[in-house]
Amino acid sequence: MLPNEANYLVTKAVSTSSLPELKVNSDLDQLEKAEKKSEYKANIAKGIRNPQLYVAMSALRLANPFKGY
Repeated sequence: MLPNEANYLVTKAVSTSSLPELKVNSDLDQLEKAEKKSEYKANIAKGIRNPQLYVAMSALRLANPFKGY
């Protein structure tokens, strides 16, 4: 079948009811933290006093065009 199953993330069906409660809650906590981090957008222009430079630096902020902001 597969040469080395350990190289793959999922190879067999898993019943979610068989997963320990602690593992499920831990995964949910990690997902919530990742969502909060993805909402944060760093202001790289913070502290720049020159208005033209501030606008230019603000334009360089990375944004995902598919998120709609």
